[in-house]
Amino acid sequence: MDDKAGDMRTGEVIPITMPTLPPREEYQARLERIWQTGRVTNGTMVREIEELLADYIGDTHCVATANCTIGLILALKALGLDGAVILPSFTFFATAHSLIWNGLEPVFADIDEQTLNISPSSVRSILEERKDISAIMAVHIFGNPCQVAELGTLARRHNVKIVYDSAHALGAESNGAKTGTFGDVEVFSLSPTKPLVAGEGGIISTSDEELAMVLRYARDYGNEGDYDPRFIGLNARLSEFHAALALGSFDLLESNIIKRNALVMRYKNQLNAVPGIEFQEVSTNNRSTFKDFTILVEPREYGMSRDVLSWWLMQQQIETRKYYYPPVHKTKAYWDRWGVLFDSRLPVTNRVSLRILALPIWSHMDSCIVDKVSEVVASAHWNAEEICARFAECTVPQ
Repeated sequence: MDDKAGDMRTGEVIPITMPTLPPREEYQARLERIWQTGRVTNGTMVREIEELLADYIGDTHCVATANCTIGLILALKALGLDGAVILPSFTFFATAHSLIWNGLEPVFADIDEQTLNISPSSVRSILEERKDISAIMAVHIFGNPCQVAELGTLARRHNVKIVYDSAHALGAESNGAKTGTFGDVEVFSLSPTKPLVAGEGGIISTSDEELAMVLRYARDYGNEGDYDPRFIGLNARLSEFHAALALGSFDLLESNIIKRNALVMRYKNQLNAVPGIEFQEVSTNNRSTFKDFTILVEPREYGMSRDVLSWWLMQQQIETRKYYYPPVHKTKAYWDRWGVLFDSRLPVTNRVSLRILALPIWSHMDSCIVDKVSEVVASAHWNAEEICARFAECTVPQ
């Protein structure tokens, strides 16, 4: 992609993210192949992206689905889970939705304040306390790999499955191994905000060949091809059009991750000395995809809250997101049944969700945008009193 596409014109709003797309000519050539075959779903391009990603991840089978959420729903169903599943509340709500659609009970665990991933000690406490747990569902949040060794040990010790919502983490690594190899099953997203873009799409990864076969049938209504379904599946097929875009994007995946890590390093170098600004911790043995770049705002040291900073950045035409606020258990859909039950057990989740702020990042973003955003964040600290006063004036009820 032309590097100039990462620049923004003066006066334009800097978006929170943009999809990094392959060259249009390459995509058009693949579209021509689709027209020639007349096969628009579950065809050769779907198989090709599955095989490429299986080889890229290593020692795994990959099954493409229409999106990550439906991939999670099918994966949980194929594992035959029942009862309750441990998961973080600090995640995109689709993680929890996939449990509810399977009739599973969510049990929210707290997160680690440094990595922002699910806390193994919180998981351990729940496993020791409850006997109805059938699985751990961890999330590589923002593309930062979980403490996979500790979680794997807990899963084996308590004889439960382990599922990774790896929506953010295609290409992430822990101790030299790529995500997609750590759980009984992992599910990735190929939506526009991810390092590998299909428009919409998901990839289920598993080392279990039989499970992969079941998932292939499950995404096609449970039909093995004889029009006599063996079980009740769904229509979760990935179209050839989306697979074609994913194939072009695959060629950019490694460079996209490298570029995102370089942009994050630049952000950190410029914001590291700003009082009250903290970062998600990524282990030296891990590689994050940095699907998002987030800062944690400590109001007393920084001089203003996360909400005021977010408002001020928008005044400067810089878009941000409060990922993840509210956490799942505090959303309207979950609060009455589960939020009141788990809220007191999630102090870190609640604290982090009030301080977290995602800043703009995309794979082809020009470094000058990092410089501009960092300058505004840093200068806001030194002008906090004035900015807070302006925020109060703007938010006083009329």
